[in-house]
Amino acid sequence: MIEHLIDHPSAWTGASVRGKEAFAFDLGPWHLAAFGRAIESVRARGLDLDDVGRGDFPLDAIAEDVVAVKRSLDHGHGIVVVRGFPVGEWAPEDVELMYWGFGCHLGTAASQSVMGDRLGHVTDVSDVDPNARAYRSRRELSLHNDFGNYHGMLSLSVARRGGESRFASSLAVHNAMLAEAPQHLLRLYRGWPLYRLGEEAEGELPYTPHRVPVYSECEGWLSCRYMRGFIEAGATLQGHPLEAPDVAALDCFDRIAHRDEVMVEFLLEPGEAAFYNNLVVMHARAAFENGPSPDAQRHLLRLWLYAEDARPVVPEIEVFDSPGIPPQPGRSPSGEGELLKRLGAKGFSKAEIGSGPSA
Repeated sequence: MIEHLIDHPSAWTGASVRGKEAFAFDLGPWHLAAFGRAIESVRARGLDLDDVGRGDFPLDAIAEDVVAVKRSLDHGHGIVVVRGFPVGEWAPEDVELMYWGFGCHLGTAASQSVMGDRLGHVTDVSDVDPNARAYRSRRELSLHNDFGNYHGMLSLSVARRGGESRFASSLAVHNAMLAEAPQHLLRLYRGWPLYRLGEEAEGELPYTPHRVPVYSECEGWLSCRYMRGFIEAGATLQGHPLEAPDVAALDCFDRIAHRDEVMVEFLLEPGEAAFYNNLVVMHARAAFENGPSPDAQRHLLRLWLYAEDARPVVPEIEVFDSPGIPPQPGRSPSGEGELLKRLGAKGFSKAEIGSGPSA
């Protein structure tokens, strides 16, 4: 367990940065020209998006800027908001390929659900499936980490109301807990079995056979994997309810993470993409309400990226045996919503968590 305060740019707080501007990287005409040439190369070869890898999408003219973005993810704040994707100006399929190609220079995209969607569409389908995965619903989400080294979220359109993105540094939360309530950290390092989102293969346990640590240290690097609802559901499925000290540790983590001075909140406007180090930066969103027109429907493109040269992690941090979520043809991601509540996961509201005492 790391027992010293972490002094690193990725241990930022909402109070120490200027919101979205602190993370912004603006694309210029020369960047778009380079992406345009790469897209033309892909089209000339007749490649489908899923078949495009880093070598198929050359960005030599802007290589230094791409490297700078990745350096910021690994050694800077851990989050970069890339602004200037030509949403509404280029054909949608070209914007998708541009975004995918950018991601290829950070890592390899993994399946995000049993559907095998390596380029995920974050939209609300809860009117069709009340147990849809969180990224396919409209409800408020608490801060958490999904799978992969890096994530990307590109905004195509925003909701009529709400849907702001929220981010917090898990290293800043660790610093605050170490200073205010160190007695809770040991349980977070020990971790708990995690619910597998209802997307385990036939014959597999619905929860991990091992404890997944919230905090883990590998080669001096601190990483985080926090999914409170899945911790609670895993305890129910395992038949071992969380003990009072477990709940206290999780409550402490949530209260600190969602403090206004720790978390940042801003709207990703169409054409803005947040790339972040998923092992350092947690993400969430406010509840939202879509409007009747397509332009008033919240729609983002999502990437889960794995990179061989990324932050080293302990093997116990993984929920499945392969990167992302293994595809299972014919199935849809439907293991949350009301079902998750019945498995013991509590509802979430930042207003209810508040920012009270952490002990």
